[in-house]
Amino acid sequence: MKRLIAVIGLSLMLIPALAQNHTDYTLPEKPKRAEYIDFASLDKGLWFAVQLTPALAYTSEGSGTFCQADLIAGYRFGEFFKLGLGIAPRLVSMPESVAFRMAAKPVSSVVLPLFLDIRGNIISQESRMCVPYWNLDAGYTFGQGFYASPTVGVRVGRPRNNFIAGVTYMFQHIQGDPGIPAHVIGLRLGFEY
Repeated sequence: MKRLIAVIGLSLMLIPALAQNHTDYTLPEKPKRAEYIDFASLDKGLWFAVQLTPALAYTSEGSGTFCQADLIAGYRFGEFFKLGLGIAPRLVSMPESVAFRMAAKPVSSVVLPLFLDIRGNIISQESRMCVPYWNLDAGYTFGQGFYASPTVGVRVGRPRNNFIAGVTYMFQHIQGDPGIPAHVIGLRLGFEY
């Protein structure tokens, strides 16, 4: 019985000590609600893209390698439609035998396409980090003629900062004597902001 009284007495003495510790304890603040992102304000305004496209070029005379770096600036009308103007230094390397048959002087050359870029999301990115997108480039390559390139791919990131990866097909008329159409298949990687 003495032991029971001692344990109860000790317990009663600890209650004020425990209560004092709890009075010093502050409750954590309630977590704030996730801030609402106003997608309507993000949907409009200037946008920019930087892309790199390594590819293989196929002609009736043979195949070669191809690398293009795109710099694009434009206006975003919404997440489903953006319009821009781009410039893309391009390195084209054809085997010497192909270049000879095309009567083209250099085996490797740098050309400069200037193009109109139209692109947009296929589905809304409002509640997703990853969405499919479409893209169409059309313009003129100095020294080679008309240029067109449709692309489909995936956009990963936030509504205004995205990494993009896609598969692209390019049609380019390589000037020779006579000019030869080139079909190019490539991987497009880049960043859009």
